[in-house]
Amino acid sequence: MDVNIYEKLREHLDSLPTGYPKTRSGVELRILKKLFTEEEAEMACQLKPLPEKAEQIAQRLGRDPEKVADFLYKMSRKGLILRVKIDGIYHYMAIMFIVGIMEFQVNNLDREFCELFDAYGQEAMFKELIRPQTPQLRVVPVEESLDTQMEIQPYDELRKIIEAQKNIALADCICRKKSSLLGHSCSKPVEACFVFGTMAEYYIENGLARKITQDEAFEVLRMNEMAGLVPSPANAQKIGGMCNCCACCCGILKAIKLHHQPSSLVKSNYYVRVDENLCAGCEACLKRCQMEAIFMDDDRAIIDLKRCIGCGLCVITCPTEALSLHQKKSKELYVPPAKPMDTYIQIAKEMGKI
Repeated sequence: MDVNIYEKLREHLDSLPTGYPKTRSGVELRILKKLFTEEEAEMACQLKPLPEKAEQIAQRLGRDPEKVADFLYKMSRKGLILRVKIDGIYHYMAIMFIVGIMEFQVNNLDREFCELFDAYGQEAMFKELIRPQTPQLRVVPVEESLDTQMEIQPYDELRKIIEAQKNIALADCICRKKSSLLGHSCSKPVEACFVFGTMAEYYIENGLARKITQDEAFEVLRMNEMAGLVPSPANAQKIGGMCNCCACCCGILKAIKLHHQPSSLVKSNYYVRVDENLCAGCEACLKRCQMEAIFMDDDRAIIDLKRCIGCGLCVITCPTEALSLHQKKSKELYVPPAKPMDTYIQIAKEMGKI
């Protein structure tokens, strides 16, 4: 076996839209060695980012179809590659490290893996995730913060997003599980992330999530709202999942918060205003804001619009209704790509991958 197989795998993962950058410390290779055997790493390098039948892959590699099919299935069960069913037949494909391989390890976490990933995030990965202009995730407002008189697009309304799904799974947040294992427990709900469609099938089959109904999903949304989680669906009109994030644990949101202007990194169509005549100076909103976009001046709340990401979490718990959510000007409104593939093609172009 090639002794440099893990570097080849790193390069292969780095060729995918969201990347897997090299570091001076080599921590990214230690992560790969923990996840992949050498044989699995070699196979992963042969896979395309498009679904193929096992027999197609075997033919391309000149190997026994049955052995390849069995090997690919086992790799997909470990969350190292993606398995999708098309016309009743399993297809396999390469998957990005984030969102992908990392999230698929939600049931396999141990302290060593969490420490390695935390170090990698700090050294390289979190910066890489916010580098492209097109993000993987968007921010949409929590349901109760929206004015019913607004003209809201279906991709900006949580209820419409859920109602459009035929297959819904509920998974643990890997970021909050990781933080807990590192001794930084978060009080917010752990079982809080949605997976939809064919990705939901993969999660359910692999025991990574449980199937839920639309009514159950709406109840989870309400629970997440009250807990102060930011709804972060995939950045497309047709989505495969939706995170519900906190800036204390979630890598992408944490990286966004550290930026001097978080609003510039988030594709959100809303912002918050304060009615100074109604504000009682209770500071309840300060505790709700994940971006520290609110500060007090003369006992009145002030919104820093460079930091506000338009999630509406502060609006729904303001006791005097001094806070309200407003839609941006028409020329500033963001229309997500139609499908996830369109999103990742845009990211790949911006990252110089195609």
